[in-house]
Amino acid sequence: MSMFGNLKYVNAYFRDDARRSIITYWKENDSSESIIDIEISVDDQQSFNELLEHISIDQIHENTWNYIKESEEAFKETVIEIAKERGWLVNMDDGGTSDFNKILVDIVFDEFNEEIHKEKLFFLKINIFEKDFVKECKDKDLKKKLRRATTPLEAIRTAIEIFDASQDLSSSDAPD
Repeated sequence: MSMFGNLKYVNAYFRDDARRSIITYWKENDSSESIIDIEISVDDQQSFNELLEHISIDQIHENTWNYIKESEEAFKETVIEIAKERGWLVNMDDGGTSDFNKILVDIVFDEFNEEIHKEKLFFLKINIFEKDFVKECKDKDLKKKLRRATTPLEAIRTAIEIFDASQDLSSSDAPD
C-alpha cells in the first residue's frame, strides 16, 4: 500500500542542514484547498523511494534552495516593516528627508532620558566612530570625550570638534 495513497504531490524540500529529513506537501484532490504536510526521513527507504516517484532528488535540492531564499526574503521584509513602524528606519527615496530631519532634530535636542534613549546614543556614537575623520583623529582626549558623551548633543558637539580639528590639519598640510 502506498504511503501517499490518492494524495497529489505539491512540493518537497529538506528540513535540516544534514539533508536527512524532508518536508513534503500534498493535496487530497485537485480541487482541495487544504494542504497536508508529511515529514519523511531519508533513512525510511520505502517512503523515500515512494517520494522519488513524484520528484527527483535534484529537484528537492533546488526546492530547498528556493525555500531558504524565500524565507530569508520574508524575514528581511518583516524586519524592515517592524523597523518602519517603530521609526527606526527612514526611507530617503520616498521623500523621507523631512522624517529624517525631524528624527535628527528630536534626537539631538529633545530631553535625553538615559533609560529610554541609551541605545540610540550608543548607535549614534558607533556611526560617528565609523567616519574617516574620526578614525584618523590622533587626539586621544577628543576620542575619549566622544566615547564618554552622555547625550546625543554632546556626542555631536564632540564629533564637530574632531571634524574641525581634522579640517585645520588638512588645510595646514596644503602647500602655500
